[in-house]
Amino acid sequence: MELEHRSHEHPLFVYEAKKGDANLSDLCQGCEKAILGSAYKCKEQQCSFSLHKKCAELPEDFKHPLHPQHALYLFINQPYPSGCICNVCREIRNKFIYHCAYCQFDCCASCASEEERKIEHKSHKHPLDLMQRPALFHCDGCGTEGKDSSYLCTDCSFWIHRNCASLPSTVKRVDHNHPLTLSYSLSHEYSKSEVKCNICAGKVRSPYWVYRCAKCKYFAHVKCATSKTEPARK
Repeated sequence: MELEHRSHEHPLFVYEAKKGDANLSDLCQGCEKAILGSAYKCKEQQCSFSLHKKCAELPEDFKHPLHPQHALYLFINQPYPSGCICNVCREIRNKFIYHCAYCQFDCCASCASEEERKIEHKSHKHPLDLMQRPALFHCDGCGTEGKDSSYLCTDCSFWIHRNCASLPSTVKRVDHNHPLTLSYSLSHEYSKSEVKCNICAGKVRSPYWVYRCAKCKYFAHVKCATSKTEPARK
């Protein structure tokens, strides 16, 4: 199946990005998140343009509950010279944006997606609700505290960053030979020993999430593994 999309000059073909295939460089050009699930990819071999299927099929306009007075219109090329801050999640966005020219209200592609307002996440047994405003909290995923967009379990107060909820199941780093797999806690064999992050050299604390190598004793905080930070010198 081919698609002509106004955001790109070449035809796109549909494919399925399976868990474990994700690479830090494979980002959706709509929502700027890792490509997982149904997606479109450029047919040109030398072009890496990709879009989630849901981002490729976003409506041209919609009304957000935080801005009911006017419709928001989809801009493929941003109406600002250097990106903008989404008024829903408060994160800086550089790709697709829904924009109100009257009020300068902006909503990113992720926040516009209905299916992201309530999710099932394999790290937790209950559904998680997207918080409509950034909140100051301690993340049960990465273990850090800050004021960010988030998902909350209303049954048991499990709370994670929105970015943590969309972490890829595997990442590849240039400073390690093997792919790193996301684990939602340290395995029992390491739970009572001191484990250090091989990137920042800080302590990896249970029960927070960690990227680890299945072939060797390599561990990394989720924020370290998904950044371009070079390993600390020993």
